[in-house]
Amino acid sequence: MNYQGKIIKATGDEVTFKLDREFDAEEARRLTIKGAPEFNVSIVDQRNITSDQSGMIYGLFGDISDYTGYPTDFVKAWMKTAFAGFKGIEDFSLARDAMSQVMAGDFIEFILEFCLENGIPFKYQQFYLAADISRVLFLYLKYRMCFVCGKPHADIAHYETVGMGNNRKHIDHRKHRFMALCREHHIEQHKIGLKSFMAKYHFVPIKLNDQTIVSLKIMTASQLQQFDRKESRNG
Repeated sequence: MNYQGKIIKATGDEVTFKLDREFDAEEARRLTIKGAPEFNVSIVDQRNITSDQSGMIYGLFGDISDYTGYPTDFVKAWMKTAFAGFKGIEDFSLARDAMSQVMAGDFIEFILEFCLENGIPFKYQQFYLAADISRVLFLYLKYRMCFVCGKPHADIAHYETVGMGNNRKHIDHRKHRFMALCREHHIEQHKIGLKSFMAKYHFVPIKLNDQTIVSLKIMTASQLQQFDRKESRNG
């Protein structure tokens, strides 16, 4: 059973909908094993893909084409097929009136991660940072690429001060935000100070969940458990 509709009233976790057709209560009861029928509600993104997003997508197609030697049309079809398989959806159009901003953002992130996984360079580094900044920078952090210039093998730096001489094994890194900086920009950050550095390059540090902190080898699972036990005793 699928319905479309509009929200008429919303108060806390109680929402009233006006459906596109009469609700079939008998069919709902037939599909329900016990209790009241359950629903999944999704808000439809009515905003179309922006010209910036479209430019990013086709720019990335061009970067992949330049690196691999495959024609741009082939790269476009390749990326669309891979993304559709990843999302479990049918073929889709990149036309302005056929793609939402949210789906375009997901597609950009998918192509960016493909490029980062395969070492495909970006022709215009800062251009691609104009996407969903937090999602893109997370990929840069994941693949150890400098937030500023995109160089590989970057350091994972703390945004909040750790302190000179502190043993990092004794720090709960979950309370910190992170950024990936190449050696050159990491040195510059310490030289000119964090406030001036952030004002100069305009990016945001990333907060990481427990699973990501372990996967990036910032902390081990056992270290997380030790801090949890410590907080439990103190709390």
